Amino acid sequence: MGLMGSPDKYQRQLNGMGGGISSLSKAVVVSPSSREDVDCEYTFIQVGVGDEGLDISGNCGNLSSMAGIFAVDSGICKPRIEGDRGRVRSWNTNTNKTIDTTFPVDGNGQPDLLRQEMEIAGVSGLASRIDVEFLHPAGARTGHLLPTGKPVDVLELPGDDLAEVSLVDATNPTVILPYHELRILLSIPTGEQISFGSQDTLDVLEKVRIAGALRMGLEPAAAQPKIVVVHPSFTHESAEEDLIVRALSMGVPHKAVPLTVGLCVGVAARIKNTVVERMLRTVDGFSKRDTVKLRHPSGVVEVGATWKDGEVQAASVVRTGRRLMRGDAYW
Repeated sequence: MGLMGSPDKYQRQLNGMGGGISSLSKAVVVSPSSREDVDCEYTFIQVGVGDEGLDISGNCGNLSSMAGIFAVDSGICKPRIEGDRGRVRSWNTNTNKTIDTTFPVDGNGQPDLLRQEMEIAGVSGLASRIDVEFLHPAGARTGHLLPTGKPVDVLELPGDDLAEVSLVDATNPTVILPYHELRILLSIPTGEQISFGSQDTLDVLEKVRIAGALRMGLEPAAAQPKIVVVHPSFTHESAEEDLIVRALSMGVPHKAVPLTVGLCVGVAARIKNTVVERMLRTVDGFSKRDTVKLRHPSGVVEVGATWKDGEVQAASVVRTGRRLMRGDAYW
């Protein structure tokens, strides 16, 4: 808590290394692994900003992309060399799942993250391509891809309201709510945009999230399950995406999309009759692709999922990242 500058009643964490928002108030503890065919393991910690909460109930996608690289860079393990790239297999202790990270290496087998290979939405500048695969991501918390066994559930909300959602547990358990359902819950007329920053919207989404957690058999925590609102691309003037997504993180609108949420939506896209799969049926050429393009407030992220015999084998995404500093921190 002290390292991050929490708890901070001003929600800025100026007395620590945090950034005042949930996506910048995180930590990962990386260590060697004694597990067979695993190079390192790590525990993700979501640190509260205004409170003393430490949540280890789920995983973080972006930090997962760097855990294995950090392990190599710190001498915890060596990469498995595959041409000019290295691969590290990490074990996430939060979800008991395996993550493969593949990245460029130099002649000494060290991460080479300064190649100008690609740029991702929300991050300025070109950097090396990091391929991330979450192996067998189903049932990260509940033990089941569909915790209720159904692609669609109708949740009962306070005030005798109902919400039709998909409850999917892949990389992290997620409540997936269609945009038109949220419009009905908020009594917003057709043609009027939903304000995701309004307290009314946040209150309704939290009610849906809690109801979804209980239906999945989970104790609602601040960080888990996640909730995301999805709507078809034809409601947006750009044609670069398949779906528009708006997600919350720790009760606050995310400036992009939590990576595990995007991956979960990508998995849900291939599950018959989920709200995501039904939305995508009319998207030209989608059935011939292995990926889904999701537009979020900062741009577009492309996520993929591979299946075999009806079971999801991996959820995948491409990221960038690098070491920013090495030093001592005080609290």
